[in-house]
Amino acid sequence: MLTASVSYPAQCSGCGSELECVGVLALVGQSLEWDIGYHCSGCGDALYECGTGASSVPDDLRRRLLAEHGEARLVLLSDPHASSVPVMKVLRAELGGDLARTKRTLQQIRAGMFAGTMPETTLLAHRLRAAGVEAEVECPKQPDEAPAGQPAAGLEVRTARRP
Repeated sequence: MLTASVSYPAQCSGCGSELECVGVLALVGQSLEWDIGYHCSGCGDALYECGTGASSVPDDLRRRLLAEHGEARLVLLSDPHASSVPVMKVLRAELGGDLARTKRTLQQIRAGMFAGTMPETTLLAHRLRAAGVEAEVECPKQPDEAPAGQPAAGLEVRTARRP
């Protein structure tokens, strides 16, 4: 399991107190799962939202994760002259859209301009490798406090077993 989390201040809708929200995006097995939650110590108001799938990730959570952890870039390791068909099949299945959009996405990937959160791009790299395309993820932003050889702060890599 690969998780990226972010904590941020918010205002309680019940009493107006400042509270801390926590948002998480996780790659669990072969799917993305997210949640956002808080509990107000002032009035006891609480919120917990969750969902699955890349298309359901709230834009605000995604923006906050990218700001906190930086963009992870998808890199194709295969020969640039090799057939684009397997890559485009995966992109279309995972990202949706028409053929023109899929071609633009492939161009962005090849130009090093396609980026997302670490869990999002890692899932896409897994899908590409399953289709026989060599791909990896690079995350250029590494917080100073992350010791060498350790995951970046807030990014946690764990192996989870599902029953």
